[in-house]
Amino acid sequence: MTMPSEDQPVARPEPPALPRGLGAEVAIVFAVQLVLVVGLVRLDELLAMGGALHAFVGVVFLLLPILVLDRRGRPYARYGARLGRPLGDLAWVLGAMVVAFVPIAIASPWAWGVAERSFELAWPIGYPGAAIAQLVVVAAPEELFFRGYLMGRLDDLFGARARFRLLGADVGPALFAQAALFAIGHFAVDLKPHRLLVFFPALAFGWLRARRGTIVAPILFHAASNVFMDVLRAGYGFR
Repeated sequence: MTMPSEDQPVARPEPPALPRGLGAEVAIVFAVQLVLVVGLVRLDELLAMGGALHAFVGVVFLLLPILVLDRRGRPYARYGARLGRPLGDLAWVLGAMVVAFVPIAIASPWAWGVAERSFELAWPIGYPGAAIAQLVVVAAPEELFFRGYLMGRLDDLFGARARFRLLGADVGPALFAQAALFAIGHFAVDLKPHRLLVFFPALAFGWLRARRGTIVAPILFHAASNVFMDVLRAGYGFR
């Protein structure tokens, strides 16, 4: 076997080709989701569907990734839809709640212009039953779609060579891309600029997905975050 000389360049392996049609798949699925969700919201403005709106939106977030992954023959576990280690996930969620909720509780009254008010613990209208809906109807479907399917398929698209370590989690451009799409999806519903701020919790949800390997921790933290914000707002008189 002939060895290459020092001045002879060594052939480098070509980077793997992108999965065929994957970019188009992700773009189409996200666009279809956006059209369906915005359409349902507009329909609710006409028909006043009430709580049924969240159920219909949840079905969109659940069915789209299931249909696409089934058609592609991709295993759900590859995209975080597995149980993993629930007790470990719960411990990580509790830690994330301490890190995130304390500064939010301190800063929110100033951001809302109610720093002079006293916080009074009170359940928002519809609670505590609505807290279960936050977990089952809101957090679980959204996490399956955004942190499960979307982040997973974007990871497939960008490939392993684009990945790096972030606070102990193996992440890539998909972490930031899914957060941006999550923010765009929320903004498209009512075109209010503050809705774009969900980019930041989406980063936390995505980081938990990467760190734990499943969508269990993101589901729990997502639901806990929604409930926390509802209770915090109710405590300062927002209904």
